[in-house]
Parts: sequence; structure tokens; C-alpha cells
Amino acid sequence: MLNPDELYIERAIELAKKGIGETFPNPNVGAVIVSEGKVVGEGYHRRQGEPHAEVEAINDAGKKARGGTIYLNLEPCCHHGTTPPCTDQIIKAGLKRVVFSIYDPDSRVRGKGAQILRENGIEVKTGVKMREAFELNLPFIHRCEAGGVLIVLKVALTLDGRITLNKEDWFTSKESRKHVHYLRALSDAVAVGIGTVKADNPVLDRRFFGRELPSPIRVVFDSELGFSPDSSWFDDDERVMIYCTENAKKHSMNLLEKAGAEVIALPGNHGEIDLKRWVDDISGRGVSSVLVEGGARIATSFLKEGLVDRMVLFFAPRISGKKGLSLFQNDVEPDWIKRGGLKPSHVSLSGTDIMAVYDSSVVKGYFERLAED
Repeated sequence: MLNPDELYIERAIELAKKGIGETFPNPNVGAVIVSEGKVVGEGYHRRQGEPHAEVEAINDAGKKARGGTIYLNLEPCCHHGTTPPCTDQIIKAGLKRVVFSIYDPDSRVRGKGAQILRENGIEVKTGVKMREAFELNLPFIHRCEAGGVLIVLKVALTLDGRITLNKEDWFTSKESRKHVHYLRALSDAVAVGIGTVKADNPVLDRRFFGRELPSPIRVVFDSELGFSPDSSWFDDDERVMIYCTENAKKHSMNLLEKAGAEVIALPGNHGEIDLKRWVDDISGRGVSSVLVEGGARIATSFLKEGLVDRMVLFFAPRISGKKGLSLFQNDVEPDWIKRGGLKPSHVSLSGTDIMAVYDSSVVKGYFERLAED
């Protein structure tokens, strides 16, 4: 059974999720104000440039905020950006207690917000619902801690390690497919290989997320440019990025660019795109998080290069036998996961499936630092 602090932080996280897909480059934050055992104010950060969650909740509560407790999934900011410091607003409102989940990874805030509040006689409690708060803002945390692009690899598997059955067979549960759309909503871009595009023609949108959001940037690895310029992907105005090698035909590149794609040629290794160069390139184009959903070839390539920050595996209770394609190709090396520092982080049920999350040592380090008091 959850205690009151956990219940109200849970509500703050629920509110924070309403801003997913709208707040970039800011984090997703929700706030709940409680006075005399009753919720008197709520708010969340709706989009960049608009009031932070704390301010929305304080405005909602009005005079009832005085003497109360504010619950947040992230440490209040204490610096001037496009909006004033939230610590100033909390002090001015007369709140006597602040409870938050994790420290803000922004170097301008980390620990300083809590310190300012304590120096002004406000009780501060941290570490409530840390895991949930961390998961909600991992892309933001990565930007603050390391910069560059966060690479999340998602794979759906049968119990015997196959990633496909029949073409039309969705072998994972509805809950797992919905969670994938949640992962897409947290990501700037979704990446697949040309083999997946030709076999499945995936939509790669966020329609199961729960509310309408534009599609993420769609990224395709296509060494020789076999992508069709007549693809339905060009029927909307969403961004499409196609990566090929420098040996790809210029004529194909021109046709795809006329269709509306961004075509980027990179050096190749044995006819394959140099993924380390790709990471540098896409990061330089303003993309800070990518969900890789490609097939076996793409998945093993990223693991082989040690480029995966997080791996999310959905194990469905199915046995495929020899029907499906194995995730790992014949040249798999047993130290790939070890080399990337990927270790089990947490496991949970997803409908009838098991969702297993593996994090790199770098991502694990983020969690440990932001949970410290």
C-alpha cells in the first residue's frame, strides 16, 4: 500500500505525462499541492516557454497553497531561463514542504534548488518514486549528462529468441504494442532498416500513445538507396531521414530528395553504413533520442558497435520453432552486450508478455547520481 507521499508523487507523474512530446528541450514535470490532507492545486509543464508545473499548481491553488506541501517528479529549478526560478515561486507562495523524486541533472540546478529551499526554512524530501520519475525523463537526463544522442533498442521476441513469425502475426500483447508507442512518444526519432520497410511498410507513428501527437522523425538505414520515392511516408509533412553509403546512386538520391526525404551519405564499412559516424551526424542535426526498431541485422549491428544505451526486450509467451528469424545473426559474439556495458535494470509484466530492460553502465550511473541525497 502506498503512503501519502507516494500517492501524490504518483499523481504528479501522471500529470507530467500530459506534456510528453510537447516540452522539448525541457523535461516533463507535474506538480500537486496538498494542504490539510486535500489536493488544492495541480499543474504540469505544457510546452517549452510556458509556465513550469510548480507555477501552474501554485496559481491553481491560490491562497490555499500557503502552509502546504508541493509534490514534484523533479527538483525545482533555481535559475533564470525563459521563465523565473520555481524556487522563488515556492518560497513566495508560502509552501512549507517540498517532496520530489530525483534531482535535476541540469548543472545549473543539480542540488542547488533543494539547498535554496532548505535555506529558506522549507522542509525538503527526495527519493520518492525515483524509478518512475527517471524513466519519464531519460532523454532529458541524457542530454544534460552526456549530450549527443540516446540510443534505445527495442526488440520483440518469442521465448525461443525469434523476432518474426508470420508476416501478419502480432505475437506481442496489445499492452506491449501500446508501450512501444509510449517509447516512441519519448523519442525524437524511430529508426529501422530498409529490409523492415520493404517487408512490413511500418507506419511508425504514435497512434496508440493515448493522445494525438505528430509522428516521430522516421529514419531508415538504406546503404544502396532501395527506398521508393513513391512511399506513403511522403504523403504527410513529417520528417524522413534516409542514410546511405557514399557509393549510393546519385540519381536515386535526387529522386528521394524531390519526394521530400533528407538523404545523407556517410562512409561505409564493407558496404554497410558506419554507425559511429551516423551517431555523430544525427546528433548534429538536432536529434537527441532515437528508438531503434529495426530487424535482426540492425539490432546486431548496434550491439556489435557498443552503441546501445538501453535495450528493451518484449518476450511473448510463444514458441516459433524454425518459422521465425533469429534476433542474433551467425556472427554474434557473446561479449557484445558485455562490451556495451548492458546489464539487467528492471523486469515487469506487459500484458501477457515480459518486458526486460537492460541499461548501459552510463545510464545506470545517471540513476545512481540523481538519486543521491
